[in-house]
Amino acid sequence: MNIQSVVNIHIKDKWGWFYIPSLILSSSFLVNLLVSLLINNDEKFYSGGVTSILVYALVLGIIVVAQSFPFAIGMSITRKDYFFGTVLMGLATSFTIGALLGVFSYIEYISNGWGNRFHFFYFPYLNDGTNFLEKLPMFMILAAFLFFLGFFISSFARRYGGKGILILSLSTLVAGSIVVLLFHHYHVWSDIFQWLLSQTAAELSYWLLPLILINMAASFLLLKKASI
Repeated sequence: MNIQSVVNIHIKDKWGWFYIPSLILSSSFLVNLLVSLLINNDEKFYSGGVTSILVYALVLGIIVVAQSFPFAIGMSITRKDYFFGTVLMGLATSFTIGALLGVFSYIEYISNGWGNRFHFFYFPYLNDGTNFLEKLPMFMILAAFLFFLGFFISSFARRYGGKGILILSLSTLVAGSIVVLLFHHYHVWSDIFQWLLSQTAAELSYWLLPLILINMAASFLLLKKASI
């Protein structure tokens, strides 16, 4: 089955899929934990270091096509099988990242910040109003959104090249600026902020699901016509 062959291709890149994210997460945690121990005060110490693993999910999605697409097609794997094999690997990775963040945030909470009020995984807004079972899909969805956003970017680059990425970036910037101006002109920012504040982080994460599906569909269409 060629989808399994694609998964095997990705799994062989142990540094990209396993070692590097493990090193990023563990080293960032240990460095920030050491800093919290050196500070040694009575206040809670919050670190944003956990975002490093989420940023890497985006980076992984960006580099995956460049690293594996030409090789897979050269091995007579169809573009359809490559897409579904990569999606399967991306979902498995997102599940793993989400599970780790969910479990470690719970451990951090019950241990009072690893016994030192150190908060690397547990943040008030991300965890307020959510139980353990709600945190797991929240982190998984966030990781999946970033991975498949990167996957879309890399698929677009494979299809249209550097000039296409430049045009896409400028178009996104212009469209974003127009939306911001319209929101400001019609005074809707307060309504938007009130709605956001009325939602928990877990509830907001579900709004990313349609965007994940859109990125998947767009990546599939782009890879169908992408050059090797």
